[in-house]
Amino acid sequence: MAPGSPRREQRRRLLISWNRGPAVAAGAGGDAPAPAEYAPAALPERQPAVAALLPVRLARFAASAAGIVLVTAAVTAVGFHQPVLGAAGRAVGPKFAGSVAALRACLDPRLAQSLAGWLGHVFLLAGAAVALAVRSMRRHRRDDFSGRYRAWGWMACVLCGTSCAAHVPVGRFVGTLISEATGITLGPAGLGWWVAITATLLGGVSLWTVLPLHERLATGLWLGAGLAAWTVSTAAAWLGASRPVDPGIAPAAWAAGGAFVAIAMLAAARSVIREVRGEAGAAAKQTAAKPAPAPAARVTVAPQADRTAGESREQPAWMSGATATADYTDGSDVDEDRETRHLSKAERKRLRKLARMNRAA
Repeated sequence: MAPGSPRREQRRRLLISWNRGPAVAAGAGGDAPAPAEYAPAALPERQPAVAALLPVRLARFAASAAGIVLVTAAVTAVGFHQPVLGAAGRAVGPKFAGSVAALRACLDPRLAQSLAGWLGHVFLLAGAAVALAVRSMRRHRRDDFSGRYRAWGWMACVLCGTSCAAHVPVGRFVGTLISEATGITLGPAGLGWWVAITATLLGGVSLWTVLPLHERLATGLWLGAGLAAWTVSTAAAWLGASRPVDPGIAPAAWAAGGAFVAIAMLAAARSVIREVRGEAGAAAKQTAAKPAPAPAARVTVAPQADRTAGESREQPAWMSGATATADYTDGSDVDEDRETRHLSKAERKRLRKLARMNRAA
């Protein structure tokens, strides 16, 4: 924007008018001036909700899913592929060797505090927020008499707990506690107890949330991929206690699982929003497949041509108009198919008689 543009001058005058108004009111003995002025559109009630920001169209959903997958894959790949950072260190020279080492520590998924792990936490918390938005919509479904919408609240709690367990050693605490209480140790340091509890909880809540959806295929596939990635992470941690396993596999698989679960929550929210709008389910398919009603066709009755040459000669000129109007009736009989068939000899005789009586009158 140019220094002397009319738009800048307009904004400057508006700001001066805002500043003068409260100052004059304060000098006249009024209340203290407000620290800032806002337009009515800044009210919290007018801000869009979480459900209004979710991608519903297929193109937007696909772009969001691709972005989540690409970011997670890029961060994990760069962290595992050390020659990339080595090439960057050689390019900048020994002067920035410390900066390159710090960048390697940020990207290395083998460390507890890495960018991949942080992305996993962000995706899980975002998925929990989306699950709460789905719960708010599902609770207004009229045929939900069993409280199935509560499953999405449980899903949000499970995702938050998973994010916490990845940063806090909750699994080791639970496994050790149950092992000491029962005297049975499953897995290294009681890890088997934690795996059994989390697998049961995640499996039950996942089925509880996915099965009632009309469009459950995408949600089920992405959620299954997330659970499979977490299974790989758990297996790597389990095997790493007894044999040499790359320590970066478990956190990388955990971050990938968080990304897949976040995409599953977006797919579930898209399905529910389409249900609310009437764009999903059998009713929407029937409405789309129902053809438009065709306009009623007008039936035209061809002129009767059953007059013989003898009858035409016997009829006088004034009878030509009476016999041509086959729609005449005296009201005593109503025949709906009269226009679609030929008149009989008796009907023609009766019409001629009525015509003579009308003429005589």
